[in-house]
Amino acid sequence: MKIPFRKYHGCGNDFIIVQEKEIYPELLQDLIVQSCDRHTGIGADGFIVVRKEPLEMLYYNQDGSRAPMCGNGIRCFSQFCIDEGIVHKKEFVVTTLAGDKIIRVLDDQTFQVNMSKPEFDDLSLTGTSKRIWDDLYTIEDRHYRLHTLFQSTIHTVVFVDELNEEWMRKDGKIICEDPMFSLQTNVNFVQCIDPTHIQMQTYERGCGMTLACGTGACASVVCAYQLGKCKDSVEVLLPKGRLKIHIDTNGDVYMTGNAQCIAKGEYVYETN
Repeated sequence: MKIPFRKYHGCGNDFIIVQEKEIYPELLQDLIVQSCDRHTGIGADGFIVVRKEPLEMLYYNQDGSRAPMCGNGIRCFSQFCIDEGIVHKKEFVVTTLAGDKIIRVLDDQTFQVNMSKPEFDDLSLTGTSKRIWDDLYTIEDRHYRLHTLFQSTIHTVVFVDELNEEWMRKDGKIICEDPMFSLQTNVNFVQCIDPTHIQMQTYERGCGMTLACGTGACASVVCAYQLGKCKDSVEVLLPKGRLKIHIDTNGDVYMTGNAQCIAKGEYVYETN
């Protein structure tokens, strides 16, 4: 079976994108796992299905699990829709499990997305039994303060003095899979550089360490702003790019960044 696809990345966070008409729902999970494999498939952090009328983004992690939203993914989704002639407007709405998102096309391959307001207290969204804010969490001799919220999906933000790849990978997995998070959590390790710049990397549930996480960037800036560590407009520095995050006077969070198509073709899918 040959499936037409495009592959995009946003700040190094990469996705396979296909139209809904090209897939069989009963084979979708296996297709996702096979195609996202970086050795035997196309390779990607996530898999996106484009549903039309109304326009909807169906987002899946590389292990086949569904996620409410993806910040870098929705920019790549938007560029796909432009490239495929699905949308022609400079502003349009995309339906997601985390609600409708307003997309604004700023220029070639650059988008601003209204990521909505964060939610701190709805435990049904965070999947926890209590509010987690500035809670001490110890792994061996390392002490973290956890800040959990729902910013289009579940995030836990941890502020650190430096980004250590070994510790982030190991400790991110431990925090992500801690039983206190019944739905698991994305874990963002954040280093504040100055009031208008932060560095961060994310351990994503259903994926592991990634080069970028758009919703995680939003969640990190929200937490830093709440704690007085940054201003309301911040540039987030990532290993493969930058995102601009702004919190308006109503508390809505806006993300601005690019999306780039890096491959187009047919994936040869063989059922197990």
